[in-house]
Amino acid sequence: MRRLVAMCAVLSALGGFLLIPRVDGALFVLRADVRVSPSDDPDPRDETSLSVNPLDDRSIVGVSKVIIGGAAAGAGISRVAYYHSSDGGLTWVTSLLPLETNERTFTLATDPSVACDANGAFYICALMLDNQSRASGVHVFKSTNGGQTFSNPIAVTYEDGLSLNPKLNDKCYITVDASASSPFKNTIYAVWSSTDLDPLGSPRATMRFSYLRPTGTAFSQSRAISHEGDMRGGSITTGPNGEVYAAWEGIGSPKVILFNASTDGGVTFLPSEAAPGGDVNIHNFMGSLSPPNPTMIIQGVARMNSFPVIDCDRSNGPSRGMIYIVWAETSNRIDADVFIENFPPPNGARPTPNIPTRVTSIGFGDQFFPWVRVDSSSGSINVAYYDRRDSASGVNAYLSHSTDGGASFEDIKVSSAVTNPIIQADIRGANGSSIGIGDYIGLTANRGKTQLLWSDTRSVKQEIFFGVVDFGSTGGGPSTPFNDACTSPTPIAALPYSDSADTTTATVSGDDPQACPGTQGGNTVWYSLTPPADTVIGVDTAGSDYDTAVAVYLGNCGGLVPVACNDDAAPGTGLATRSLLTFPASAGIPYLIEVSGKTTGGLLKLRVGFPTVASLEYTTGPDGSASLRVTGSGFLVNNSQVIVTRDGDEIALPFTFYTGARQADGTVTELFGTRKKLKKVVPGGIPVIVRVESPVGSGRFSLPFTFVR
Repeated sequence: MRRLVAMCAVLSALGGFLLIPRVDGALFVLRADVRVSPSDDPDPRDETSLSVNPLDDRSIVGVSKVIIGGAAAGAGISRVAYYHSSDGGLTWVTSLLPLETNERTFTLATDPSVACDANGAFYICALMLDNQSRASGVHVFKSTNGGQTFSNPIAVTYEDGLSLNPKLNDKCYITVDASASSPFKNTIYAVWSSTDLDPLGSPRATMRFSYLRPTGTAFSQSRAISHEGDMRGGSITTGPNGEVYAAWEGIGSPKVILFNASTDGGVTFLPSEAAPGGDVNIHNFMGSLSPPNPTMIIQGVARMNSFPVIDCDRSNGPSRGMIYIVWAETSNRIDADVFIENFPPPNGARPTPNIPTRVTSIGFGDQFFPWVRVDSSSGSINVAYYDRRDSASGVNAYLSHSTDGGASFEDIKVSSAVTNPIIQADIRGANGSSIGIGDYIGLTANRGKTQLLWSDTRSVKQEIFFGVVDFGSTGGGPSTPFNDACTSPTPIAALPYSDSADTTTATVSGDDPQACPGTQGGNTVWYSLTPPADTVIGVDTAGSDYDTAVAVYLGNCGGLVPVACNDDAAPGTGLATRSLLTFPASAGIPYLIEVSGKTTGGLLKLRVGFPTVASLEYTTGPDGSASLRVTGSGFLVNNSQVIVTRDGDEIALPFTFYTGARQADGTVTELFGTRKKLKKVVPGGIPVIVRVESPVGSGRFSLPFTFVR
């Protein structure tokens, strides 16, 4: 069953939010028509993309193309504008990406996309061009301050345009793997099309791909993930376990949706037996909207396409891992409709797509330029698009929402004013082509909130507008964290592990146990861990900005068995209101870690599995020499070093003795560090700072421990 939720169904209005009944009788919250771009700027803007900080949905970054000087001259310079909000989209600040890169200063920028990693860093990808040559580059800019500023860009690919057969880059798009369970967490992935001339002088294009690991400084060597042909409009996403999926349109007879996949973080893609031509045909268009020779031209829309958009269910719901692709076509040769197709992860084999189904409930008008996002907390499917059902000459921004894996959708009109796509559509960029209203619509879905960013002409110029549909709460501000409940912990896939999380809106359930006797607080969040080998694991919240307590449990929620807990860490750790503990863990046994706030929540900084110093003693070592005995966890045998800092000088102790029970993962819980004349390095009555690095040279340090002999 599909149903349109109309604006006339409003029950009440609270602070700009509209409470609207859903099909099942529950309420969702709609806040829309927030102008994002400056109201006094006449230059047209389109091609939107949107991303939200997964740690705090008040922090949002959007991007668009803007034609500088186009409103007055009818043609102008294409640039990329970015917009950031720190209050959930109520207010916005606008800036421009620079044209300067390490390779050269370009004259144009276009095709922007934006993504955010698991730690809250935003990335903008832009196509950089030069109107005096064929130079082109795909560049990624980074922001660590919520989108206020973006750093000098890193080139994904760059062509100087000076070769006899220069490649022209086009239509770039990025995503970031933010899945907690992914071994490639925080890797940036990029796709784009690259065109040159074949030996006969005809254009040929391939879809290219590259990645940047979180510890890397440069993108990988690009590779083709398609066969040669006419490839356009690439889209990319990641799966819950580090899979990478890409889809794009191939122009031919017929026009097709093509697909490729990787299970190893983009190192390899589908093998030849699964993708004999270099990729896989997912769908033949019955009535493509894409030039050349589209089956149907939508009146008033200067340019049109059928580019596919791909996303994956990364939630813990019943459709976890399911892949979704949306596009627009005119299967009835009368109007354009949005379709969706899903299929399970191919896991290196040839995918088996299901039959496409129409997303929209309406049987007339045109629906086009769709985008899809699957909420990684709930698994709900959200499809945004432009829709002409309300006007013969204008469009509105619509959202279709599904909670049953795409079996049914309800349609929600998000914008309250009709947009005329003709307005400013003929303004040309420096390459001479009309801008239309862009090729896509911005969309993101996170923790029950779905946000849209679209091009709007209600003020007789192309502006950028924003809207929120909140399916999970009745007001603004950040929703509860993903791992708020014991039953939905964040999985820790590998050690060492670190996480940053905003716990200010975390709650406490009736069956949440006390972290330690007498320390029951609130704002609890949960993590799960199943170690592959017997070991002792350290846990700390040292970098957090609020008073914490930590506990480790065995068993099931509601009947947990305590293993270890800590309220305020021991003297010497410097953690008077933070937590640090070690606990013995058995291979293959699942453990639950609870972090609670003593009085409130805040910014949680959690570390699990790093070398941990729990206590220190100046004593006689195994060889009879004066030594520092370090007790804790995570000290790798024959690959650990004790470092003493005194008066700002770091002194590595060259001799280490490994004692205590050796764990199955090659670590011990006790070691002795020494050197000749140690008492001069650790003089009596003078504080020194002691750390352990393990493995040596890895940068994996324990927390500093203040020690006085």
